[in-house]
Amino acid sequence: MQNTMNSDAIAARRRALAEALRTGEPVVVTPTGQVEMKDEAIENGLSGIQVPDGKLAGEA
Repeated sequence: MQNTMNSDAIAARRRALAEALRTGEPVVVTPTGQVEMKDEAIENGLSGIQVPDGKLAGEA
């Protein structure tokens, strides 16, 4: 049961990150390679790689 709950939490987090990327919300890649919402990274005292505006593949 614990494994299912963990898998559900992971899937929910992935969906939230995917939605943030689709809607243009800021996300960061931490030095450890984790992708986090910008607010989460700031709360955890982390900074990350930020792609400048106009540099993402989906932007024209």
